[in-house]
Amino acid sequence: MRYKTIRDVVEFSQQLHTKLGHQYAELEQLATSERARLMLDYLQRHERHLTETLAQYEAGAAKGIMETWMQYVPECHVNELLEKVRDVSLNDVEDIVATALEVDDCLIKIYEDMAGNNDLDELKIVAQNLMQLESNEMHQIARSALRLNDL
Repeated sequence: MRYKTIRDVVEFSQQLHTKLGHQYAELEQLATSERARLMLDYLQRHERHLTETLAQYEAGAAKGIMETWMQYVPECHVNELLEKVRDVSLNDVEDIVATALEVDDCLIKIYEDMAGNNDLDELKIVAQNLMQLESNEMHQIARSALRLNDL
């Protein structure tokens, strides 16, 4: 991506999390393992929560920040990420979790690139906030997966 505003990046992230949530919901309907359905349900709710959190972030951010243009915005291959989710082994909880963590890690790397390749402190702060949000959610997925293993 080239020359995008911070609002564009936040809205892109919201749209991606919405699509991921829909994909997890579809997979939940197809899974036959109870543990897999529980994990997919959790992931669907997790993605909805991230979408809502990003909407709140956008609404609460200063307009000037959200309209700031960035020259460098890393590429994100949404279709490849969604394809990874679609190709997950439906009844293998470990594969489901590994794929979800891989998707979140991809987003974290995008935000890291944004922070590292833009000179404005405000842009770096926004990128770091987005990175922290994704990182926290990654940890929650891992904890939820461990709890699911205890069932």
